[in-house]
Amino acid sequence: MNIFSGIEYRVLKNIDLEREYCGIEYDSRKIKENFIFIALEGANVDGHNYIDVAVKNGATCIIVSKEVELKHNVSYILIENLRQKLGYIASNFFGWPQKKLTIVGVTGTNGKTSSTYMIEKLLGNKKITRIGTIEYKIDDEVIEAVNTTPESLDLIKIFDRSLKKGIDCVIMEVSSHSLELGRVETLDFDYAMFTNLTQDHLDYHQNMENYFLAKRKLFLKLKDKNNSVINIDDNYGQRLHKEFLENSENILSYGINNGDLHGEFLENDSVKIKFKEKEFVAKYKLLGDFNLYNTLGAMGIVLKMGEKMEDIIKRLEILRPAPGRFETVDCGQDYKVIVDYAHTPDALENVIKVAKNIKNRGNVITIFGCGGDRDRTKRPLMANIAEKNSDIVILTEDNPRTENPEQIFNDVKKGFIDIERHIFEPEREEAIKKAISIAKKNDIILITGKGHETYHIKGLIKYHFDDKEIARREIVRRKMKEKN
Repeated sequence: MNIFSGIEYRVLKNIDLEREYCGIEYDSRKIKENFIFIALEGANVDGHNYIDVAVKNGATCIIVSKEVELKHNVSYILIENLRQKLGYIASNFFGWPQKKLTIVGVTGTNGKTSSTYMIEKLLGNKKITRIGTIEYKIDDEVIEAVNTTPESLDLIKIFDRSLKKGIDCVIMEVSSHSLELGRVETLDFDYAMFTNLTQDHLDYHQNMENYFLAKRKLFLKLKDKNNSVINIDDNYGQRLHKEFLENSENILSYGINNGDLHGEFLENDSVKIKFKEKEFVAKYKLLGDFNLYNTLGAMGIVLKMGEKMEDIIKRLEILRPAPGRFETVDCGQDYKVIVDYAHTPDALENVIKVAKNIKNRGNVITIFGCGGDRDRTKRPLMANIAEKNSDIVILTEDNPRTENPEQIFNDVKKGFIDIERHIFEPEREEAIKKAISIAKKNDIILITGKGHETYHIKGLIKYHFDDKEIARREIVRRKMKEKN
């Protein structure tokens, strides 16, 4: 195998580069006998500092991005811009498995995860690989997700394992970071979906234009632009649609107000779908416009993939929320508790509005916080939205990371008009306890920000924390207390 094919490199030390290597890793802890170690430089960790560990664990070839001391009896290769080239090295090593797969990419600010789950369900019983924020799923094998879109080497490994399991279709969330950092550099996509673009990640992209241009890169990587599915109710979706429609007449647009494929809610848990001048009515259990948007986009993708509309309509009834997406915690209490991943202004507004539209509801109690070391400009926006749309607001922590929690809270509080009427409880567990203790019959508690996540990050420490677990425990405790 020539893992350096098509890549500029310099041999610093050649012991036996022609040998057959047994594996390739950028984590020195995963290195085994006769492996290649990629010494990646990250924001917090420099792989060059772990060369000794890699060699001790069995590495026989070290790939670096800068000059290092050649003190071990192994091969050393220098490749500039190593992270950008990692996908090519991995693809060469594993024989370019991505070229043998059908790859569906979903991008946008909100709705990526739900859309990938829906696409999987609407494809019926096909064996698929699904990659995203919650998990990496290879048929029935589930791997913990580290990033929404994995590092390029990990992606190629997933593709290789997919082929070995007889899978020929991958559905994946494609983040703006992955498009900018080159994680999907070696991929050509067969189908692509754009959900929406609202404020997020401006700590990285600086402004919305850069953020949009990053998302747009997915559609430049399409084999056939006609296999684009775009939310035309979104302003950035309209821009994307207009640009690519000029040369690709069969792009599929979707929306609630506009689009080739559009739908509306009916009474009695059903929806009406319109496509190509035909109308279809289906049973539908999900709530909220955001779910309908994601469903329409997913329908557009599977239609492009060749599924029949009649089969898709039948499958709408089985759609359920993805984990942590407007997910109910039900222990038989007379008030609702809903956990949602909403951590952007738009997503927060959407979930609160859905809660407000639930029939026979009492007060809407919203628990929210803002992550540390992330976009500071969205914090007051989220406070304003929570205040404007909720009856009771509880401000708390949400992964402060290395940022001073006081600074985060101060940024958030700038968005409140009447700060005195809100509850401020820094400890997230105590905030959940507080909400459950004050909830009355028919109230709705929205616990937002974490959704599926089962951890909390303070400083550099990541420890177990699950909103659903804590909510369930506190609901049961309250019931037992009331019973006694």
